[in-house]
Amino acid sequence: MNKEKLHEIASKRLIPHFAIWKEIQKYGPRIITRGKGVYLWDIDGNKYIDAMSILWVVNVGHGREEIINAMIEQMNKINYVSLFGGYHHEKALELADLICSILPVESVFFSGSGSEAIETAIKLARQYHYITGNPQKYKIVGRWNSYHGVTYGALSVSGIRQNRNFFEPLVPGFIHFEVPYCYRCPFNQKFPECNLRCADDFERLVENEGPKTIAAVIVEPVMSALGSVYPPDMKSYYSRIRQLCDKYDILLIFDEVNNGFGRTGKFFAYEHTDIIPDMFVFGKGITSGYAPLGATAVSKKISDVFKDWMFVHGFTFGGHPVAAAASIQNIKIIQNEKLYENARLMGEYISKKIQELYEFDIVGDIRGIGLHWSIEYVDDKKTKKNIPSKFWVASRIERELLKNGVYLARASVDRTYIAPPLIINTEQIDFIIESLKKSIYSVQKEYRAQV
Repeated sequence: MNKEKLHEIASKRLIPHFAIWKEIQKYGPRIITRGKGVYLWDIDGNKYIDAMSILWVVNVGHGREEIINAMIEQMNKINYVSLFGGYHHEKALELADLICSILPVESVFFSGSGSEAIETAIKLARQYHYITGNPQKYKIVGRWNSYHGVTYGALSVSGIRQNRNFFEPLVPGFIHFEVPYCYRCPFNQKFPECNLRCADDFERLVENEGPKTIAAVIVEPVMSALGSVYPPDMKSYYSRIRQLCDKYDILLIFDEVNNGFGRTGKFFAYEHTDIIPDMFVFGKGITSGYAPLGATAVSKKISDVFKDWMFVHGFTFGGHPVAAAASIQNIKIIQNEKLYENARLMGEYISKKIQELYEFDIVGDIRGIGLHWSIEYVDDKKTKKNIPSKFWVASRIERELLKNGVYLARASVDRTYIAPPLIINTEQIDFIIESLKKSIYSVQKEYRAQV
């Protein structure tokens, strides 16, 4: 189809994800047609650095022939096998064994996405407690301002108010505690004098709700939607969470959909915490986006309980053979090229270069770890007053960045996320920072002219 026809379809046929249709009609759809390494090209031939791995996804970069060839080879053998009813296929088995070899887990359940993997974790936790004689342990704990997906269970454990409003009442039995958000501390305290009050809030919630009713707690080691938020002392914070879970038989679930497979400068983000959860949840980087796949990996304690019970759950495309083949090659690339190490080194480089953005008076906070970064915009640095949401500051900066050769998908009203492929180098990071300078300057000037 020609460009005009594609634009027409985008304007009325394809409902966009997390976007306003009229905005697409006003500015035109951004149609990406090609990718290679850390670069993208649109339908007009414009070239961009992919500074977001599309959406925290393409960890190993675009156009990796090893992954593409593995997918083709699998399709030539068999394109689909269901894992229902005790049937298996080679690639799902090989991938399950590979995941268990690099993580402290006993077994894996495959799904089709991160949201589905979260749903799986929720149901595993509830059925686990049912089987072990504690059917009253049904409540699932999340953190406010957290994002764990958009299916109903995943949305219910998530804590982003604007995502929840249209769909309430949500699934019952989901409760929340406060976040380790030092820039806007919910308790108006400062670290270290606070003594990690945010960790104590979990204990407060457990005691108020009754520990005998709580099945599990789900957290991202490094929070994504709130903008690369993590505790100032990750080891102490998560140690407290782990201790309380052990005391009250609450399953601890780490959501590593955005964190995992090298993103935070270690192979998995749990390695920053010095504790081991009972479950891990994966998506996105598990295949680097070459095919849809989610995974929920569980400890021996959980796995053993299900040896004599059917897990009453499943997905048609869970563990799809082609997706599993892609994932195996993806993981091998991350291992062989030590991309988690490059993420750590490039993260250290970003942490120095990105400080230059504080020269702009709308840049309130910059935070990150590895290749998981965020810039939060404010009206006033001292008071941390928000820029009115109707100005859509992050959206305007995103459009300016495209003009300056950088793709950064907007997933927030007032934050810019930076999460490039793990193969990024210093020269490319310099280009991203310079483009951010130009773009923030332009939008800041526009905003100040309006107020």
